[in-house]
Amino acid sequence: MIHIDDSGIPGEGLAVYAAVSASVHQAAAFERDWFGLRAEWLAEHGVPVDYELHATRFIPGRGRPGGYNPARLDRYRMAQSALDLIGSHSGVTVTAVHSSVSGDWRRARAASYEGLLRQLDRELAAGGEHAALVVDGDGTEALYGQVHTDVQPARVVRPAQQRPAHESLWLQAADLVAYAAFQSVAQQENRRFMWHWYSRYLPKAKTPLRY
Repeated sequence: MIHIDDSGIPGEGLAVYAAVSASVHQAAAFERDWFGLRAEWLAEHGVPVDYELHATRFIPGRGRPGGYNPARLDRYRMAQSALDLIGSHSGVTVTAVHSSVSGDWRRARAASYEGLLRQLDRELAAGGEHAALVVDGDGTEALYGQVHTDVQPARVVRPAQQRPAHESLWLQAADLVAYAAFQSVAQQENRRFMWHWYSRYLPKAKTPLRY
């Protein structure tokens, strides 16, 4: 299973897609460790285990998980611990790509997703594997089916299934990876503290590829 989410700057036409993958027999171990980490957050910071981790809200300090408002530094450390778990887990693989099309967010997203799909297909072929894709969405985005038809990846037999992120810890993990990858590429000045997160906490991952 490969779970996918995106990030970027719509107004500038910068789009980033990230994928977090694990084989079926490795997924349970990661899920167990993820819920263990979330239990620690509950005990130490009052963040409920089932609270949706949405990076662009959680990291800057928006939202009050469980009625609490953790300090921003604590939020940073929680996000870092989640990335560290993703990056250090032997059964998890991370892939990220980015594309820029000035002033055209949809074209940038299409190019970035196409790049991700092609890269994943190559990685699956190299490993002799096949995969199903799940992407954050409500089922209304036509882009994923269109790109799948254009690329026709040999190792991904059907277009990505769209599923709301609040239903999947894997999509929340992909969201966090996508935001870290985005900040490593965009290097927004007000997120300078995040510029190194992708390389530091996901050391096994390749630098986000440009398409």
